[in-house]
Amino acid sequence: MISSAKLEVQLIVDGCKKVGVTHVVISPGSRNAPLSIAFDEDPHFHVFVVPDERVAAFYAHGMAQKLKKPVVITCTSGSAPLNYYPAIAEAFYQETPLIVISADRPVEWVDQGDGQTIRQERVFDQMVLKSAQLNEIHSDNQRWHFERKLSEVLQAANGARKGPVHLNVPFSEPLYETTSDIHVLKNWVELAETQSSLTKNSKNKLETLWNGSEKRLIIVGQMERDTDLQEVLEKLALDGSTAVLTEHTSNVFSPYFVSNIDRTLNIIPESEVKSFHPDCIVTIGGAIISKKIKVFLRQSKAPVIRFGEDFPFMDTYQHLRFTAPVTALHGLEFLLELVQNNPHKSRFGFAWKKIDQFGSDDQKQICAAQPWSDLKAMEFVMDVIPDYCNLHISNSSLIRYALLFDPIKTVNYWCNRGTSGIDGSSSTAVGSAIVSPNEPHVLVTGDLSFFYDSNAWWSKYLPANLRIILVNNGGGDIFNIIPGPKSTNQWKKIFVAEQELSAKDIAKTYDLEYFHATSQIDLDRQLEPFFAASANGKPKLLEINTMKEANSEILEAYFKAFKKRV
Repeated sequence: MISSAKLEVQLIVDGCKKVGVTHVVISPGSRNAPLSIAFDEDPHFHVFVVPDERVAAFYAHGMAQKLKKPVVITCTSGSAPLNYYPAIAEAFYQETPLIVISADRPVEWVDQGDGQTIRQERVFDQMVLKSAQLNEIHSDNQRWHFERKLSEVLQAANGARKGPVHLNVPFSEPLYETTSDIHVLKNWVELAETQSSLTKNSKNKLETLWNGSEKRLIIVGQMERDTDLQEVLEKLALDGSTAVLTEHTSNVFSPYFVSNIDRTLNIIPESEVKSFHPDCIVTIGGAIISKKIKVFLRQSKAPVIRFGEDFPFMDTYQHLRFTAPVTALHGLEFLLELVQNNPHKSRFGFAWKKIDQFGSDDQKQICAAQPWSDLKAMEFVMDVIPDYCNLHISNSSLIRYALLFDPIKTVNYWCNRGTSGIDGSSSTAVGSAIVSPNEPHVLVTGDLSFFYDSNAWWSKYLPANLRIILVNNGGGDIFNIIPGPKSTNQWKKIFVAEQELSAKDIAKTYDLEYFHATSQIDLDRQLEPFFAASANGKPKLLEINTMKEANSEILEAYFKAFKKRV
């Protein structure tokens, strides 16, 4: 086997092996040639070449989420690494282990007018767990220093709090020399795994806060599927005083949970709102999508308990009183002990579930009365999603529509809610599907998100196990839904950003089999061939056109219909 002749590169590659890296996404360039050569020549790694750095980083983000281990991205110097930033930010807030390796010019050439030379050192420091400017090695002391920093940064990606890390590596020319004399790390520092737990004193304080409450609410943010956590949550939900609220992206499912938050909040009679306010809130997981529940819980002014090793001082509901940087499972297991020793202080949890059930019972009849629209299209789509698939949903209006319909307990839900941007939804789905070729993947995306990230399809790695459902309503329909934009002169021109594009020619360009629907009858007719095996080994695209429909008015009528039934 050969590798780059640069010792620094050989040590980086060996370090990546030590932290479990098997997948590397490379964006072509000259300054990162030593890294490209070394990773590609080593049979240990699966190497993917993606020219667009923004797309490459989101590919890696999707891969790392699915693999549950670090993925490397590497690119040349200059503006190239800056294109990584959106995916790095998403990875930071979703705790996705990315290892970012940016090649650089020698430091003496920064700000000297040399090509592709900018200030790269520590450029991502606001959005990475660790970073290091690595030195070129000309002595034993420099090698010791290099390996110590490498150990620290690489292992930070997959520690107790996972996330992106950054290595900036200056390379002098020559860049393309190779050798079969390969060196490995001599000074690797092993970082021990540790686990935090509640002390006796902290348990006493938590017990006082929890047992002093009769109306308890646990709200679960975005997370990956966790069957142990789900089991504990179910036991807590069986206690009448505890309501458990989840979203589809929480990936915990039970008939005892309230899983359609916005629909449920809409049904609560105004005269009874205060009775549904908790007097204690427990938060676990990442982002919550529903803006309504955030406002509702802030208005309750209930003290908040947070469990989680990530962002322990995240105060979404503005009344954080107790935070524990322990796993959610550890914290909830202690609360379950308290409930089992002192159960049923109220029927608060049962009241929440009763309202949620009202919504579920009325859902089909109310939807049946609505005309063709985004709502009807999403009702249909959410009903035909294959069991045991990975469902990727883009941001803005579509993820909110998805949450109105009952979750499918066998489906894994994915959404870039770390930063809630539209910029990498397609690329993330492609990356996830690539590394799990034996699992079905479905991407449900809006038109602005799809066109924004169209370079996701500029790839020779497009996976046959991915199906793309594009709901094209002709712009950013979220700005027709949220209050405010309609009151301005710029409503449709700037905020909605109306457009009349079709994805048909994009599908043709990238050889994606294309399907088109403008009604529910069309959808019915297209489904069987759409979900059938791919003939050309690539994804299929189904474009659903709702451009001429009164989508926001129909959604408003949907919510009003529930109010009339209460």
